[in-house]
Amino acid sequence: MNATPDQPIVVPTIKRLDEAVVNRIAAGEIIHRPANALKELIENSLDARSTSIQVFVKDGGLKLLQIQDNGHGIKVEDMKIVCERFTTSKLRSFDDLSSMSTYGFRGEALASISHVAHVTITSKTQDSNCAYKASFSDGKVVPAKPGGPAEPKPCAGNNGTQITASGAEDLFFNVPTRRRALRSPTEEYNRILDVVNKYAIHNAGVAFTCRKAGSTTPDVNTAPMASVLDNIRQIYGSAVVNELLLLEETLPKYSLKIKAYISNANFNVKKFAFLLFINHRSVDSPSIRKAIENVYAAYLPKNSHPWVYMSLEMEPRNVDVNVHPTKREVHFMHEDEIVGEICDAIQRRLGDANTSRNFSAQTLLPQLNQFSKVKAGDQGDRAGTSKKSAPKLYEYDQVRTDSRAQTLDSFLVAAASPYAPQRLAPEHKRIKIDTDAMDIDDDNGEHDDYNMEENNADVEGGVQGRSVATEPLSSSSGGSLLSKIERFKSKHGDYSSRHGSSSARGSSSSGSLGHTPSQSSSTSTAPTPRKAKAAAAARVEVKLTSVLQLREEVRKQAHPVLRTIFEHHTFVGVLDQRRALIQNDLALYLIDYEVLSEELFYQLCLRDFSNFGYIRLTPMASIVDLVRMALEDERELMGKETWPSELKSQEEIAKTVANHLVERREMLKEYFSVCITEDGHVEALPMILKGYAPNLEKLPDFLWRLGSEVDWTAEKPCFQSISRELAIFYSTHPELVVDEEEEKAKEEGGGVDNGLKGEDGNNDRAKDLTTLQQKQDAYFQHMVATVLFPALKRGFIPPKSLVEQPGVVVQVAHVKELYKVFERC
Repeated sequence: MNATPDQPIVVPTIKRLDEAVVNRIAAGEIIHRPANALKELIENSLDARSTSIQVFVKDGGLKLLQIQDNGHGIKVEDMKIVCERFTTSKLRSFDDLSSMSTYGFRGEALASISHVAHVTITSKTQDSNCAYKASFSDGKVVPAKPGGPAEPKPCAGNNGTQITASGAEDLFFNVPTRRRALRSPTEEYNRILDVVNKYAIHNAGVAFTCRKAGSTTPDVNTAPMASVLDNIRQIYGSAVVNELLLLEETLPKYSLKIKAYISNANFNVKKFAFLLFINHRSVDSPSIRKAIENVYAAYLPKNSHPWVYMSLEMEPRNVDVNVHPTKREVHFMHEDEIVGEICDAIQRRLGDANTSRNFSAQTLLPQLNQFSKVKAGDQGDRAGTSKKSAPKLYEYDQVRTDSRAQTLDSFLVAAASPYAPQRLAPEHKRIKIDTDAMDIDDDNGEHDDYNMEENNADVEGGVQGRSVATEPLSSSSGGSLLSKIERFKSKHGDYSSRHGSSSARGSSSSGSLGHTPSQSSSTSTAPTPRKAKAAAAARVEVKLTSVLQLREEVRKQAHPVLRTIFEHHTFVGVLDQRRALIQNDLALYLIDYEVLSEELFYQLCLRDFSNFGYIRLTPMASIVDLVRMALEDERELMGKETWPSELKSQEEIAKTVANHLVERREMLKEYFSVCITEDGHVEALPMILKGYAPNLEKLPDFLWRLGSEVDWTAEKPCFQSISRELAIFYSTHPELVVDEEEEKAKEEGGGVDNGLKGEDGNNDRAKDLTTLQQKQDAYFQHMVATVLFPALKRGFIPPKSLVEQPGVVVQVAHVKELYKVFERC
């Protein structure tokens, strides 16, 4: 504030800060979080020549951080000053810093901890008859109980040398700002584990144990006589150890000794794992880290990193350890030259071990397809526009597939259909299924991402029902959710797909696409073919800013190379229930189509917003019953016999969700074609992709999540979360064939031995069950090959996040690499 002419200038008086304030400020610089406190305590234990260090943590170290070792202990006469600042047994003069070989030297670790926590120390030396215990606060010994003496008290202790800091109770109890700045106990505990892991690996021969409160087994448990590799295997697993290379170098010019375990060129991780020790002190060196990453950049795929443990030993006089309050960083002489020597040593070691490479796990992406360039050159030669001869095309550069080619499989129809899920009926009755063929759009032309003509809403086909034995749906019956939804479908019959235009083969007459009658007496309110075609002709133009923003976000996140791969891929085959092989250009890729299908349906929900067709359920499905099934499954996952008493009952929650969705039924119908009646029944689901229907086993979870996970408070988050829940619901998931008689026997307490074993009739039952499952799997694979992957060619925008997810797009082979191996065969 500026002083006015009438006011005299007051010169503030300089005062000496109170010692408690000074100490608390210093403690905040040294102890940032529980992991820093533990690091100081571990280093004290190692300085005491401990061979066993045990760590116990509660609430991420915020409530309790305890460390126990078998070191030489603290003398009883030193207990009174052990937590005072600048008290140490290692440093005597400033000149000792040039030859410092211990971790501690300032005498501030225990003092800093005692200023931000309640500390209790119990220690016993080898020549003492008993242990002594004392409590500390603000660096001073305090009475254990109010009114008691402020003196160390004798107590029982283990034989030998032992120190226990059952301290750091209520860490930062007197610094509320710092306490609020700390993250969750889980994250703080992970940081503690990282500290213990580093020191356990480097200090091979010292047994480390780390356990959190409430756990019977330790998260870290290394043997006392284990080697460095043994500890790495114990902490990181054999997959890391099997790919490590030993690097040992001695540089007399710099008085430097290097010992490291580095990963070879066949191994990589998503995040750089770098364990660096300089003179046995865990530190971080940005220059060394960056240089090592630059060396590995020539060997590893993009966005992948190595695993490196490195120990540097140099003359203490060449290292300045007193440059950071937490000792996290050090400075050393000849830093640039030493970093260069380290990189050269790693380069030589990787070169020596680079005799063979494994490319099966690398997510390398090829360059743009060269097929069009080759075709353009051929056409130019035929037309005589160029007199120059085309460049020689080697065999290993030839692309022998055409992504535009179609196969006969796309025109065939599998025996089973998701509109009529298979299951084994009771009393060994055969299920008669009359399935209409689905019209599969396999257009391979180029489309605009969000403006392409889509005919999901103008195709109407019918699927006839099937006759099965029915069974009432009981809310109190046991069994898995799969069994319940199967019984639900048995009770409520089948459902018909409502499209706009297509020729239904089978029961429907030629040229007539009316409603396929159901065995129930209910009438369907599905739109007639003419109305559906009229609606399709008048496609709704979406002008909502929120939807346009969501579409634009999808475009901005596009990965151009992945997009080229999917637009011009050739489908090879399905491997299992979530992986398939495709080829693009000269590379073969392993694809996780379950993850891709979720992203595809999310984009389709945004693209065809307010323009979906219908899949009409006949009869309709009760939301209360389905949500109750999902809640029952939640209870089983929690491992509880009954629903938790502190929560509302399942019936109340199910009714609340149903009322919640009924209130918003008009919006759901208008924008997403999710039709819900006033009495809480699902009448229809959206037809997002022509020829594709979701797995109804996921319908209970979808309704439960639609009512509980969607953000209904704002327009954009609401549309985004509904689209994402629809994408999860519609993502590929094969149906299981359920033996209903066996499931019923389980629920009635009859056990499972009466299901598929014993008599010949039961053996036939097992064979029929296996046959039905094989048919269902065959249809599922047919749908993936002829519906899902063609859709991935048409306007799908792969996001950049797919590259970061392991196993979604993996290159498993390349023609050039294969020719290096097989061209002489």
